[in-house]
Amino acid sequence: VERAVALAGAEWLMPGDLFPDISNAGDVGGSFLPLSDIRDAAERRQIDRALAQTAGHIQDAARLLGISRTTLWEKMTRLGVNVERSDS
Repeated sequence: VERAVALAGAEWLMPGDLFPDISNAGDVGGSFLPLSDIRDAAERRQIDRALAQTAGHIQDAARLLGISRTTLWEKMTRLGVNVERSDS
């Protein structure tokens, strides 16, 4: 957040300042994005991180995220997240 404040070109922080990877996707009325898009990007990023940290183990990733395995599967399906499980 401090970095975004330092680099922001305006008085207000915009979604693109915090999430530059989605800053140009579907701009509505300037640089505003629907909150659902921002939430989805943040959830996808955290799910990917949890899966990477747990070598693709769904139960362990769900535990890290503080949600049930079923909820994680539902979110992964909705967000199009694929599991790359390591068997080592």
